[in-house]
Amino acid sequence: MRAVDAVLHRHAEDPDRPLVEIPGGTGRAAVAHSYREITRAARGLGDRLAAARAAARPRRPLRVGMLCGDTPEFAVTELAKLALRATGCPVPPGASPRTAAALLADVDAVVVDAPGRERLAVWEHLGVLPPGRPVTVLDTRELADAAAGPYRAPTDSRDWICKILAGPGADGPGSGARVGIRGDAVAALLDSLRAEVPPGTFARCAVTLPLSTPVQQVAAVPLAVLDRGCLILPPAGGGPDAAPWPAAARPTALPVTPALAVAFVGAARVARREGRPVAAALFGTAEVPLLWCGTDVPESLQRELDSLGLPVYAGLGLPENTCLVSWNTPAGRRAGTMGRPPAHVRTGLGPDGELLVGGAGLAEDLSPGDARVGRAVVDGWLHTGIRAAIDADGFIHLIGPARPEGPGEPAGPEICRLLYALVRSMRPESVVEFGGGIADALDQLAAGARANGAGRVTGFLPDPRRASSARARLTLLGLTPWADVRDAGVHELGRGPAGAAAAPVDLALLDCRPDLALPALTALEPWLRPGSIVIAVGRAATGAYLDRVRDGADYLSIALPVGAGLEVSTRLTPGPGPDSFHGGARPGVRPAVSSRQSSGE
Repeated sequence: MRAVDAVLHRHAEDPDRPLVEIPGGTGRAAVAHSYREITRAARGLGDRLAAARAAARPRRPLRVGMLCGDTPEFAVTELAKLALRATGCPVPPGASPRTAAALLADVDAVVVDAPGRERLAVWEHLGVLPPGRPVTVLDTRELADAAAGPYRAPTDSRDWICKILAGPGADGPGSGARVGIRGDAVAALLDSLRAEVPPGTFARCAVTLPLSTPVQQVAAVPLAVLDRGCLILPPAGGGPDAAPWPAAARPTALPVTPALAVAFVGAARVARREGRPVAAALFGTAEVPLLWCGTDVPESLQRELDSLGLPVYAGLGLPENTCLVSWNTPAGRRAGTMGRPPAHVRTGLGPDGELLVGGAGLAEDLSPGDARVGRAVVDGWLHTGIRAAIDADGFIHLIGPARPEGPGEPAGPEICRLLYALVRSMRPESVVEFGGGIADALDQLAAGARANGAGRVTGFLPDPRRASSARARLTLLGLTPWADVRDAGVHELGRGPAGAAAAPVDLALLDCRPDLALPALTALEPWLRPGSIVIAVGRAATGAYLDRVRDGADYLSIALPVGAGLEVSTRLTPGPGPDSFHGGARPGVRPAVSSRQSSGE
């Protein structure tokens, strides 16, 4: 991290160079926070944490719990920790109280921005925060005004654990899984990334992926600082994953989720029809910025993006390897692959085709013994649980799922609110979830049924461990009267949610592997009727699945930029099920995506 320290040493007091920008909008002026303001605020925060440093446990750095969203206070906290060589323990917005408690269990202090303070208040009586831990509510301008002097960039070169992130299985039966990211590993990552792109590529980094995600936690601020640049945050109330605002940001680089890629395709088509340059219309720039994606991009979508001059560079990231295993670069890109490992990463294959990862990026497993349910490092190799192939040029092709068969990922707050709101508003009699890819989804659906006092949720989880964990969680939450879980795959979906006597399905959630999404939809179609809603989450909504729901005949479908992206599809025609299902939507069940079903639509 010495390179970041050096830039801050030279530019910390620059009052004219922005480090954080927030574009303006309707009724809102643009906001810019200079290097001087952000670094002085970091100095002010560091001074407030000095007392906590004195009380920190011996023989390890200060640990700081972080509840910060996409706000300037995130950058302030990052630089304060860097100056103190402290360890950040960020709590993701979608984390369960159990995961939050594990991450905050041994912190010496906690810092929160305004949204973080609200989250902490919700958890006040749940024992999430250990007693006696000081909590600092951050305000950038107040901290900068109160600073005793300029930012003090550290002069030592020692390595330390700079981040502790939630590990795989953090919300599962072995709760408390954590990985420690070392400063030298982050430095190696930054060097590898910058070696593959021209200077200045990260001078204006648009935050179209929440700063709470692991890769943003690790690299967002350092990449911007190394190019003497700035982070561009989404406008207030706009949310990061939305298409219009990057045009006001004039970015040089931005992450792209599958949902945002679809939105860019639509905006680019409109721009071409209107005779406007695509780069200027979408990004306010003369050239298209670096568009990168931390997951695989379906080849059909990639081809469409390429035809519009919008190449997206996909990669594979794992927290246990400092959030990057491989990526496609401007100098080396191959469609349908996750790219090649950067210079500091080694990859290989185990006897069964399992992807193995080694090199300078490996993180430390800091989980307690009973929580070590994630990927293991053996003889210097991380066993990822991912089946892959590596071609002669070193490009990685995924064969199996890109995440282990664990208990699922915690849902973001937007997805949680949407699922709960849909159940409350639709009042469905029968809800189905298939896949278990989002650990909190079944809970939210069942909670909505409980609040309605009616309805039944059935989870189909094709893995015994996930199914057992989900049943235990439903029992703990008192939701078993409204939900049950089956250890079952796609073939069981064809029997319906309650076997031979199944009722039609009013709402279905597919949070499964991409290759299972279309078979799952096909299996469910006999149980769908006009007005039924099907939601595919993130990577599940790709390729042939999108071709099916966007054909315009049987479904009205729309991509929503929520969380990792949602494809929300309303069934327009009767499915091939029993005739009793085909009388239209049940009274009281209304499509959540409104449409005018005229002959011209």
